[in-house]
Amino acid sequence: MLRSILSIIAFFFPNPINVWLHRLAGASIGKYASIHFGVLLLVKNLEIKDNAKIKFGTMMNVRTFKLGRKSSIGFLTLVNGVDDFIVSDACVIGARSIINCDQTVTFEYYSGNGPGCYIYTHGSFLPVTEGYSATFAPVTIKRKVWVQMNCKIGPGVTIGEGSVIMPGTTLLENVEENKMVTGDPAKLLKVPILKRPIKNENLGAFANKIITEYYDWSRKYKKADWKLDDNILFIKYKRKVISVGLSTDCDIAIFIEAGKTKEGMYFNLSDLSTDRIRHPVKLELESYLRLYYGLIFLSQSEMS
Repeated sequence: MLRSILSIIAFFFPNPINVWLHRLAGASIGKYASIHFGVLLLVKNLEIKDNAKIKFGTMMNVRTFKLGRKSSIGFLTLVNGVDDFIVSDACVIGARSIINCDQTVTFEYYSGNGPGCYIYTHGSFLPVTEGYSATFAPVTIKRKVWVQMNCKIGPGVTIGEGSVIMPGTTLLENVEENKMVTGDPAKLLKVPILKRPIKNENLGAFANKIITEYYDWSRKYKKADWKLDDNILFIKYKRKVISVGLSTDCDIAIFIEAGKTKEGMYFNLSDLSTDRIRHPVKLELESYLRLYYGLIFLSQSEMS
């Protein structure tokens, strides 16, 4: 009862007061986690990891809710049921999603859905005594799956790793790994996804492309007076200049070899690792990389 009362009170307060109230109710909430004003979490077992975000209007009433590192729940999302909602690291739950958790719904690492998706773990309404079926089964979204906007997923569905579900698809059966799926239940078109990963020897050119495009973006949308010289970006921040480039000597280094780190700020394009520093310039660049390139970076300690 006390947990529910504190959760309801938290609904009316912004971050970080609502975070403090949820912790007081027994929740485990990591550093820099953000819960917007107007979020109602009626959850028995609540665990929110570092840098996760829950946006305005989210309503949740489940047994267990786990939200992984740097994962986010979009505006006006509704989650309800007697079972669990498990969202791993680097996931995105799009705005206005409706998710039924009468059985467990799981999003594995780096997966997500676009706005307006429906996920149901039950299919029952008409009386079984008259021969109608009642289906209850968990839904599992495997690693690096993208379910695009306005899709509907029925009970018992598992979507294999690396698959993409196209907008407006109604999915009532399992999907294998690395498939692109579109259509309705009567006629699903399943097309293999031909991936073209950037080769290690080309990551340097890709990193320089990112730096150049970020420079162009900043001039177009922020009217920023930055400088780009020999593939090193110099960002003015207050009275300082922050350098971004492939060199370890840069304030924010971009590495292309897996496992490479440094004491200061960095992004590693090979293994998607980063440091734990929260400098405003780094956070803005990280948001840009996530939006325009789909890159979500975790610190080494978070990945272990």
